[in-house]
Amino acid sequence: MRISPLLRGALLLTVVAGCQTTTADEDATLDPVKVGAAPGLCVAVRGNGHYIVTHFASMARIVEHYGVPNGMAGGSSGSITQLVYESILMNPVVRTCGNRACTKEEGSARVALTLKSLQGYGEALAQSDEVVAITDLVRLVGKLRSEVELRNVDGLLASDDTATAAAKLKEVLAIPEFRDIVNPEITELLASPARASFAARDVQKSITTLGAFSVDDNRLFFRPGLLNWNALAALFGRVAGFYAGYAPADTAAFKAWLDDCAPPSVGKPWVDAARIGTKSGTCGQRFIDVTTRYRDAVRATPPAKSRLDERVDAATPLTKLISTSVLEGDAAAAYKTARAEYLAGKYPTGDVAFSPRFESVKVGYWGRSADLERLKANPKGFDDLKTQKMTPLGGGPWKEVLTASPAEPGLSRFVELPDGRVSAGGWSDLAPVLALRNVGCKTVVYVQREGDESGFATKIAKRVGMDQAAWEKLYDLSKESSYTRSVREADGVWCTNWNAFGDAQQKEMALDSFGAPLEVRAGLKAVRPVRVYANVTEKTGKVGCTPLVSGGAVFPQ
Repeated sequence: MRISPLLRGALLLTVVAGCQTTTADEDATLDPVKVGAAPGLCVAVRGNGHYIVTHFASMARIVEHYGVPNGMAGGSSGSITQLVYESILMNPVVRTCGNRACTKEEGSARVALTLKSLQGYGEALAQSDEVVAITDLVRLVGKLRSEVELRNVDGLLASDDTATAAAKLKEVLAIPEFRDIVNPEITELLASPARASFAARDVQKSITTLGAFSVDDNRLFFRPGLLNWNALAALFGRVAGFYAGYAPADTAAFKAWLDDCAPPSVGKPWVDAARIGTKSGTCGQRFIDVTTRYRDAVRATPPAKSRLDERVDAATPLTKLISTSVLEGDAAAAYKTARAEYLAGKYPTGDVAFSPRFESVKVGYWGRSADLERLKANPKGFDDLKTQKMTPLGGGPWKEVLTASPAEPGLSRFVELPDGRVSAGGWSDLAPVLALRNVGCKTVVYVQREGDESGFATKIAKRVGMDQAAWEKLYDLSKESSYTRSVREADGVWCTNWNAFGDAQQKEMALDSFGAPLEVRAGLKAVRPVRVYANVTEKTGKVGCTPLVSGGAVFPQ
């Protein structure tokens, strides 16, 4: 993941005459964590795969300066971010100062430090299973590729010795370090002699392209992804359980850590917050101790309560919308037929047998029924194509969400949902501002990265039927597209630059996101900030952050 602080401006956000008014009680306590509270400050997050650390760094800074958001939307890795953030808000020690409810200022510092600590979680448990799932898959996959190269699998495939190539791949995937994260469908595919002619090539393709987010042909919709999303979801759930304070988490030690470390950590990124000294050691070391004890305990005895079993429509302090692309009707039927042909070895090219109509490809959302009803009713009257494509997915368990939305093509094949529809991954709404507006959010901050729409997302959309006219309506930043409208409707755009860093630069991209420029509009100016943020501007002039500033993107070829 990435980092590199942006130059900060000298502009200060001040309270203007038209500030939102609040009651005395709202000023005194951390109201946004109340279950059932109407969404006030909301955050739309752009999914970004294994750059997820940038979400937590950006959220931490937003929380410090504007208070604790109680609404959120996003897909792909944004679904994981919502699970973890909701878990933080559910933890009573995060909002309890001594024997009383925290003030907004105190509470924002505690929530912000907890968000920053996601980076510390990875550093504390660098070789743990859950950190592999959250931050270290790049290293593990690199090692897996090295093992494949040692066995000359590419050479065997070039000479059409697919049987030996399949045997070598099975040998690599059986290595204990890889076994738990490898999709069992991969081993099933390799185990069939009748499929050896294409199975070895497709498995090798899954390994070499993992994380590249490339769209070479439609086969990536059908070939099994390398990763076992059921196993990964369990690890995401383990992290979420820690932050929710579920047993065996040491909530007393976590509260003491927040008591001592949250106040002096304000304005500091994790790397600096971790160095703060207390009577019981540095804040970083104390956090390491808490997380290490939790991991040891949860590995020894599986916890009785898991966040993955809880439903996304449960009553919690967070209004949330988790998105994914959805194939309905004839598109879903066509996919299932084509996948059966693929598994029978009758699908050599992938470009002819699966050509869905884009009208049957929708933008699906999980959430609470009342929110989904509002989203479907479109009370704001948005007339853009993305809003028109909205379809409700209900309020299923978190495990269903985490095995679908983050499972992008290339990481996974398309995933069949319990109702018979098919999830094609969370690329469909990477700018979920309009959705949050429709569910009633008063103020929306969009965590974005500068640049045009993702080439990966638009190429996937093209391969499921999008033509140039639809692309212009959805993604073209030089026109009144859904994307342009989403950027404009945000009250603030947190304009990061995470694409400027390499995969291994996690600390660097986290620092960049923590200090990113904030493009602020009237709606956010009217919010009484908890603290002043210095790097504020009315116009960054950056593609994707300022409306109708186009970077020259064209319809994907």
